[in-house]
Amino acid sequence: MLCREQVAQLRDALPGIRARGAGLIVVGNGTPAMAAAFQREWAPDLAVFTDPGREAYRALGLGHGLTTFSWSTLVSARRAWRGGFRQGRTQGDPWQQGGVFVLGPGATTRYAYVSRVSGDHPDVAEVLAAVAPTL
Repeated sequence: MLCREQVAQLRDALPGIRARGAGLIVVGNGTPAMAAAFQREWAPDLAVFTDPGREAYRALGLGHGLTTFSWSTLVSARRAWRGGFRQGRTQGDPWQQGGVFVLGPGATTRYAYVSRVSGDHPDVAEVLAAVAPTL
């Protein structure tokens, strides 16, 4: 439910992202069929990719393991639940931590947010500020 919440937050910011000449993609780690199902239900207007071997996650320094959960995860789960998000069947590696990255132009990283625990999402205003300046 926490990844669904994060995608919804970023999806809501999509008009601002596009107005700045940028795009938004989602990367998961389940099977291609799982990625397609997630896209249909949660991100129909986004490009959704999958990295079942988690190579991109490792390259970006994203955490993995039991350390992805803490007391703050329970607080985040409560927040997501109150926001209407529900936990579905786990798809992909549940121990893989996520993050948000603003890339480009070229091979530059304009913003990197590595989630410390599940439910640790960046402030969307920070993400928008890292995207190309407002036109």
